[in-house]
Amino acid sequence: MDKFEPLVGFELAGCAIRRWNIIAFWGQEWDNPDPLEIRPTRVFFYYPDEPEPDRWAYRETGRARGLRGCGAMLPQERWVFVADDGEVYAVGGGADSFESPIVAKPYSFFSNVKRIAAGHAYAVGPRRKVYVRDSPGIWRQLAAGLFADGAQTKVDASGFADIDGFAENDLYACGGRGDLWHFDGTVWTPINIPTNENLVRLCCASDGLVYVITGGRELLVGRGQRWTMVGQDVTDSRFESIVEFGTKVVLSTESALFEIANGAVRPASLGARPPMRSCSFLAAGDGILVVSGSADACSFDGSAWSVIIKS
Repeated sequence: MDKFEPLVGFELAGCAIRRWNIIAFWGQEWDNPDPLEIRPTRVFFYYPDEPEPDRWAYRETGRARGLRGCGAMLPQERWVFVADDGEVYAVGGGADSFESPIVAKPYSFFSNVKRIAAGHAYAVGPRRKVYVRDSPGIWRQLAAGLFADGAQTKVDASGFADIDGFAENDLYACGGRGDLWHFDGTVWTPINIPTNENLVRLCCASDGLVYVITGGRELLVGRGQRWTMVGQDVTDSRFESIVEFGTKVVLSTESALFEIANGAVRPASLGARPPMRSCSFLAAGDGILVVSGSADACSFDGSAWSVIIKS
């Protein structure tokens, strides 16, 4: 089958898994290089178990600077997409609409949205914003402990780029220059860590450890108040994404995949991946790993790779 026509002209910016047979991508038209430009944006849905002519669908989500998405399971199973400015689009299970934005304040910014522990969608952003989607159109802020001096708390070099958790009462959020926090279901607690690097992405893995990508091409690994830095010399490129797939913690750069084994970073042992122009974006869940670049994508089921989008 030729490339799904609505994908043509759109540069992919992420991927997510709701179930092994319900995969989403999102992308934008880049007709100029300005990263602050508001661009036409689409979400694309891929159903690998459908007959080939029926495997793709898409929705227009209007114009946005950026978009991120996740497959939430609570309070109902839905795709939840959040634009940079907090606009929310939910689809699936009979829903297909824009909901109320996360916050009514103008000039808000959100850096990621993620499903935590097979539950709700959580959205995070600079200045330590954390919100959980309790119900359609209703997001609750989780702020207890984050602002010791109230509105006077200085967070210019702080704020969240990512969130993950072992459970919804055992969350970690990271961002800014060494800004790492833990949430116990009631209050956030700051964590002292041995770096002041920007914290980019994190993953709470089934081995009980939290893995954090830093802007310095290193990894921060630990839990609670015990953390160590893991250096590496296998790549000079910046790590872009991190997920757990099976028993592996997998990382991506723009051009290669890596894994963490015995406390060290090494090239991923996932077999021969189909050729891709780039492989920055990762998603894992329900027994599959999805790898996406700006123009192509593939999936891995633990034994074999499958091409989803060929550039």
